[in-house]
Amino acid sequence: MKEYGVHLNALRAFEATARHLSFSKAAEELSVSHSTISHHIASLEAGLGVKLFNRQNRKVELTKAGENLFPVLNSSFDGIKRALKETRSSTNRKVLNVAVTPSFANKWLVPRLRDFQALNPEIDINVSSSLTKVDYNAKNIHVGIRAGLGQWENLDAEHLMPIHMTPLGSPTLFNAHKVMTDPSEILQYPLIHADVSNGVGFEFEWLEWFKASGMPNVDIGAGLSFHDPGLALEAAINGLGFAIGYVELAKDDITQGRLVRPFQTDIRHPWSYFIVTPRNESMDKQTVLFCNWLKEQCFL
Repeated sequence: MKEYGVHLNALRAFEATARHLSFSKAAEELSVSHSTISHHIASLEAGLGVKLFNRQNRKVELTKAGENLFPVLNSSFDGIKRALKETRSSTNRKVLNVAVTPSFANKWLVPRLRDFQALNPEIDINVSSSLTKVDYNAKNIHVGIRAGLGQWENLDAEHLMPIHMTPLGSPTLFNAHKVMTDPSEILQYPLIHADVSNGVGFEFEWLEWFKASGMPNVDIGAGLSFHDPGLALEAAINGLGFAIGYVELAKDDITQGRLVRPFQTDIRHPWSYFIVTPRNESMDKQTVLFCNWLKEQCFL
């Protein structure tokens, strides 16, 4: 561009002024003075030997030459911005390996992940889900969410949120406008089980709920059983019966009408959800961001 006597700053000033059709707005965008924009435009017009703007009564209009030049520069500067962003992203991308149970991933984490990605586009999330215990060091897991009492070998745990339980069913199975007044009424429906907390004195979640509801000796039967609270909720959504559902996992399903709760009474599970990280290892920046984001999501 040297042969035309044109400088890059002058081209930037022209492109911004043409886009806004305002010298003042161009100056504000580029963080320079109004007189600097005017100087750049005058310099560019002198170098090209043509007028680029008509100025009348504080109104700015592009000349024919300006109309021809603007789309080329606008496209070029957009391309430069995109290339710089892609180059920066490719060199600064971070990978965060997250381990969760399938139910927590499906019912809680995945529906909210878009928010974290929007806030932290430079972080790539790799989610692994399993019902079995994972060796965080062997699998290079940075952070996980586990349900339990908060004590796991080689892991530091921070409480994320409690677990509350209540019967949940599909509105196709149960009239959402009906109110059950007696817990025994729910026994007319199939009961779906998801007893995963063996060994903590809380073996049968339905029995614990009936006990808290004043029916300690009820026969809950075998019913349909899953070793995954998320699958129990899906079965309830599909009208297979009432699940003793985890309220925190089912929040979106309740809000969006896929599940209804005939009783407002719920009981506290002895387990909670915990954020877990490898013991005695300092957390990197992306792990800290993710953990803080998890805790913020619990208050929404």
